[in-house]
Amino acid sequence: MAVEPMDLVKWLGQPTTDIDLMAQAGQAITMASAMCDAYTRGQHVKADGSTRPGVDAVVQMSAARMLANPEGLRYSTGVVTFNQAFEGFTLAERIVLDRYRKKAA
Repeated sequence: MAVEPMDLVKWLGQPTTDIDLMAQAGQAITMASAMCDAYTRGQHVKADGSTRPGVDAVVQMSAARMLANPEGLRYSTGVVTFNQAFEGFTLAERIVLDRYRKKAA
């Protein structure tokens, strides 16, 4: 199951009627998927084109960080503070992706 913009926007608790936000969500998913592809050297997908276990969660989490703070500015909203832009995968995300990463022998 691939991550869809509707899923990402709902997960962030935002209105799915915002057309601009939905477009940005699609772009964030595309970027997160591309980075997963690069990190795993294409091994994150099976031969049938479906993603391997855990990869969709990594895409959703990294896309959520990109979508939540695309400018990379520090700001607060309520009790949530955004300190920086997306700078790479978290340790938990890397643990998932490392299962599929090709490594030198």
